Amino acid sequence: MSQSPAPNDALSPFPTTAALLYSDEPVEADNKDGSLSDYFSDGKSDTTSITPSVRDYVYENGRRYHRYGGEGKYVLPNDETEQDRLDLMHHIQLMALGGELYMAPVKNAQNVLDCGTGTGIWALDFGDSHPESKVTGVDLSPIQPGWTAPNVAFEVDDLEKDWSWEADHFDFIHIRSICNGYFPHNPQLSAPRRTSLPVPPHFSNLIVILDTDPLTIPIHAKPGGWTELSELSFELIAKDNTIPADSALAQYLDCVKRGYAEMGIAFPNARMLKQSMEKAGFVDIVARTVSISSALATLIVLIPCGPWPRNRRLKKLGATVTLVDPAGFEAYGLAPMTRALGMDIEEAKKVCHKAHADLLNPAIHASLPVYYVFGCKPEAG
Repeated sequence: MSQSPAPNDALSPFPTTAALLYSDEPVEADNKDGSLSDYFSDGKSDTTSITPSVRDYVYENGRRYHRYGGEGKYVLPNDETEQDRLDLMHHIQLMALGGELYMAPVKNAQNVLDCGTGTGIWALDFGDSHPESKVTGVDLSPIQPGWTAPNVAFEVDDLEKDWSWEADHFDFIHIRSICNGYFPHNPQLSAPRRTSLPVPPHFSNLIVILDTDPLTIPIHAKPGGWTELSELSFELIAKDNTIPADSALAQYLDCVKRGYAEMGIAFPNARMLKQSMEKAGFVDIVARTVSISSALATLIVLIPCGPWPRNRRLKKLGATVTLVDPAGFEAYGLAPMTRALGMDIEEAKKVCHKAHADLLNPAIHASLPVYYVFGCKPEAG
């Protein structure tokens, strides 16, 4: 059996849960108990000027969506239910990475940018663990806490508009789970010098590809600074083929992918993200490999969806994912199903609820791929 690649320095010594995800050994399903009972009981920033237009929300399908920057620019809701989901998903990704906030080998970062900061939880955690850093979180929605740490600031802005920061400013640019919020070409990490060519839609706001100069360097990243991308896949994986083609889960995934395709949104994979960074001029690019499957060990992080693994740590991680799923299925599914596919709200919610029920079935061994890609801006000269 081949040996998995060693984890990067940021994850050494490798924490126990992340080590399990990194192992070549297959994850064994728990055939005795798929319940959650072992884990759960029954039981505005002062740095941001908030104008009334920022809070002019759209209410649709019983959920609240942003309007600032253009209605529908970001497809997911921004209400309290979604904020809770975002915070719990942040916790899940921390569990998967053994408590680490990022995978790039970032050191002594003075200026840090968190693109699409959401509730601001990543920015606050980074600022707390790096008091030497000044962290700026930017989002379309003013859903960050009214208090911040002294070294953390939030801004409500549209990342597709011109950036006002100086060139060579950020030591670390963190971009997580925002691929479904961008459509038109608007380069902000790269400096266009002549004519740009089309780029993959999930990355078109961040990278410009020049026909005469394919190595255009990201202008807002500091030389030697790192940019990290992490995105969720919409291809749930079951290595033992336990997601039936006629299941509610398969139906949900098909509806959402077709809906997003109609809306012009393409979900990325590690290869697409890495190629985009290469064309933008980043170097030392790593498509980090943390996996519960040796066959996919060079591609993705796989997070178990549901309490199906036998290993207790992975079972707990998968059980925690099921707390995200009820809100997550609706967050990702309602807009594309109703807006793009023309489904009525009751039908769309029924598809979401049945898909969630499938993930509670211990016979379905699904995992969620999460892609982590990071690269460095070359030093001057």
